[in-house]
Amino acid sequence: MVSVFVVIAVAIAGGTSYGIARLDSHIDGLLLSEVDQATFTFVDLPRSLVSLAGGDLEASLDGVRNHRWTSEDMCRQVAKAIDEVGWIARVDSVRRRAAGRFEIRATYREPAALVQLEDYFLLVDRSGVRLPGRYAYDPRWPVIQGIAAAAPGPGLKWSGGDLRAGLAVIDSIAHEPFSGQVTGVLVGNFGGRVDPRASHIELATDRAGGRIRWGSAPGLEVEENLVPHKVAILRQNYQRTGRLDAGYPVIDISTFADRFTVPR
Repeated sequence: MVSVFVVIAVAIAGGTSYGIARLDSHIDGLLLSEVDQATFTFVDLPRSLVSLAGGDLEASLDGVRNHRWTSEDMCRQVAKAIDEVGWIARVDSVRRRAAGRFEIRATYREPAALVQLEDYFLLVDRSGVRLPGRYAYDPRWPVIQGIAAAAPGPGLKWSGGDLRAGLAVIDSIAHEPFSGQVTGVLVGNFGGRVDPRASHIELATDRAGGRIRWGSAPGLEVEENLVPHKVAILRQNYQRTGRLDAGYPVIDISTFADRFTVPR
């Protein structure tokens, strides 16, 4: 009697499992028939990059968009496609969700400055990597002028100490209250390559022709103010007068640790 009960129980369990399997298969079939194409979401794309990078990121997926979204290597294909876009520093994860939806998490490169080349501009991140696209002037970012090396391809680092110097200066004042009065960094005389006696780096201000003679590149100072001293002078000027240049067209902050000079 007991053995008969066990057989019946096993039969019922087996039938139930078979029924569930058929139901799962039926649901999978419905999902597959209803989803013709995978969809992709960049879940942590910074808001500041939506208009800049969104089109490039979406376009990079055109080659995999029509692939069978249930294929085992689909996540790998998606990661490979977007990893080649200059806006991406690192692909952190690609997860497949229901109904053909893929969630992409990545570490993005964000613009730090424009680099002027003839009549157009390129964007670079704070490490000197060129970002995709060509741009018109945009006051959201300071402009670095006078770069000697030719532009690399998108996603590649720009060579040359002049760009690194310009970015280091921008970074040193990025969080200062006067940073909005700096419109650009001039590095054409980096290392004194044009005139050893002139300031190697200058800041352009938002007044027509306004200049701050910065001096040497950060880290290359010899008998000259260091970056903290220079920034402190500009900060004091701003606190006293509301202007980093204290109201003068041109000032020099490279010589004295506690004050600026006005070139004649």
